[in-house]
Amino acid sequence: MFTEESRTTTVVGSAESGDYKYKVDYNLNGNNLVNLHCNVYKKVSEEVTTSTDKQTVEREEYAGLMFQENGNKQFSFPQDTDMTPHITVFESVLTEVKAGLTSENVTAE
Repeated sequence: MFTEESRTTTVVGSAESGDYKYKVDYNLNGNNLVNLHCNVYKKVSEEVTTSTDKQTVEREEYAGLMFQENGNKQFSFPQDTDMTPHITVFESVLTEVKAGLTSENVTAE
């Protein structure tokens, strides 16, 4: 007979700071944080020429990855990147997520 051993919930969200967008997803087992991944994108504006005129187009350029899993935090950025502001955002997001897990409004699906 089937016995369920665990059930995870995936949460997807984002944060913004300055010219960067942080796309976050994390997994919960009940109210326990299993992992949290954060992809970093730089918001870039570029001018493109159309058949009638020039327009400014916004796009996101991949800038790095941060995650916490199995009790470890890892950060991956190009070598010339100042990681400090990104790690600050990551720690803030992580703190908010963990605080939400202890509040009464979080339910496991």
